[in-house]
Amino acid sequence: MPSEEYGENNNGCRCLNKTADLTSLTERACTTSSGEPGIILTLRSGSCVPLDYGSNICQPHDLVYDPICDISLATQPNFPLYCLQSWCYVDADACVRDTDNAVYRSSYFPVDSGMDMFYSYDACNSTAEEWLGFYEGDTLGGIKLKASIPNYLEPMIFKRDGEGDVISEPGP
Repeated sequence: MPSEEYGENNNGCRCLNKTADLTSLTERACTTSSGEPGIILTLRSGSCVPLDYGSNICQPHDLVYDPICDISLATQPNFPLYCLQSWCYVDADACVRDTDNAVYRSSYFPVDSGMDMFYSYDACNSTAEEWLGFYEGDTLGGIKLKASIPNYLEPMIFKRDGEGDVISEPGP
């Protein structure tokens, strides 16, 4: 497990330095627009972010690196408010054990990637409400999906024999 230095603290839920973890993702290496080494995020944008993305401090990381969060569009009615919320990567076990802060597994790093990256808005005295609302609405492009699950009751579950009659006795 890479060494993790601790940054800001919110009552036991601390921001972690995940630079070493992000540096280890060599297959996703890139160069940021400012010329520094970075990694490519895979969710939606594929943005190239610096290796200290989400690390050490509470700040609105998305405002700086998510293309949807273009600050020049902040006065537009559909500007995503999650862009303005501060968050950081955290130690999920410590946050859950020592605080009542909500933590979320990062979808940028799939479970099978070996990266256990968790983040928290609560640790930064922010709220994940806007992000969860945006993410939920973005999942199906804003379409609401309703599904029904049929209920099978005893008289409806049966087998028929070769002549089409219901078999009422268990077979061999």
